[in-house]
Amino acid sequence: MNRIIIILLLFFIGGQSFAQKKSEQLKQKERQLRLKIKNTKELIKKTRNSEQLTLTEIGIIQHQIAYREELIANYNYQLRRLDNQVKDIKKQVVSINNNIKMLKLEYEKMLLYAYKNRNTDYSYLYIISAKTFSEAFHRMKYIQHYSDYRLAQIHRILLTQKELEKKIDEIEIKIADKEKLTTKQKIEKQDYLIDKDFHHKSLFKLKQNEDKLKSQLAIQKKNKRKLASAIRKAIEDEIAASTKKSGSTFSLTPDAIALSKNFTSNKGRLPWPVERGEITEKYGKHKHNIVATATIENNGIDITTEKNAKVRAVFNGKVTSVLIIPGAGKVVMISHGSYRTVYANLKNVYVKKGDNIKTKQTIGELLEMENSSVSQVHFEIWNISSSSMKTENPSYWIIK
Repeated sequence: MNRIIIILLLFFIGGQSFAQKKSEQLKQKERQLRLKIKNTKELIKKTRNSEQLTLTEIGIIQHQIAYREELIANYNYQLRRLDNQVKDIKKQVVSINNNIKMLKLEYEKMLLYAYKNRNTDYSYLYIISAKTFSEAFHRMKYIQHYSDYRLAQIHRILLTQKELEKKIDEIEIKIADKEKLTTKQKIEKQDYLIDKDFHHKSLFKLKQNEDKLKSQLAIQKKNKRKLASAIRKAIEDEIAASTKKSGSTFSLTPDAIALSKNFTSNKGRLPWPVERGEITEKYGKHKHNIVATATIENNGIDITTEKNAKVRAVFNGKVTSVLIIPGAGKVVMISHGSYRTVYANLKNVYVKKGDNIKTKQTIGELLEMENSSVSQVHFEIWNISSSSMKTENPSYWIIK
């Protein structure tokens, strides 16, 4: 029986711990989303001060709308959980009230019995009428135990009443939390509708001049090809120089092999190349999200951030190239063993070829985008060997 009670207690405590952990996870996600929305709002505020809205800025608005949708869903889930918690506590209150009634009823019966047998001679006679000393001793213990039980019953009633008060306080707290959450949800829904309306109107304005958009995308595509070609050539030159120096095929030193393994082990945990920003152009070949007839080919990702933001290395390494490419500004390439990270669209570069770099070390400053009050870093990851050179999706490598 004791084992069953212990198992039930552990199950109850475990359930409470899981519920508390889930609640904290939801709160943490809410804080993250609110921070993301704050960042996108700041970027949008700056872009709205510019004369012309660009495709990149439309992308930021789309991100903000997506974050708002996720935050509203988070609020809805939290509200459902609060409703269920209030229902559960109310059930507990009913159960505790029933326990109090039962305890009081038992106590009333004891008082009635004590009143009927209030003559002190009764207890004395009850003890001495026993046939044996042992029986008399047990009768004396029974009277003593009965008196102690009455006191314990009073104590149980008081404790149960305190538990009831605690549960009522819990209900009041949950209801207050629900009211606050409902207010935040209403505000977020209003902001979501405002963003949707602004997005719709902005898209309409942009699409009125679709030929101009196509022309801009064609220029961007041409610049990306130049960048891809220059990066590939820089890596090929590096491999050729290494092969010539060693007199054999391209191979890594033991230190470089260790660095490669360390870089790989941090996949999904690398810091972003800028402190704040939004991915406004994803990796790979895909249809443009606004101009349906346009196709995007991207060897990396494009992150829109504040104007002239500082760019930082995502991992320890060594600068292997500093390039100047028309349409992509200055470009820094850093070696991490068999991996290379590439940072483009820089206006100023603070490092030079051969420099050893630490994680999050500032390596340059971004160019401002044309006709805009924001900047954009182009970020790539390459994996090279003696037989191949291929790009990786940076979204899988940086922290979500």
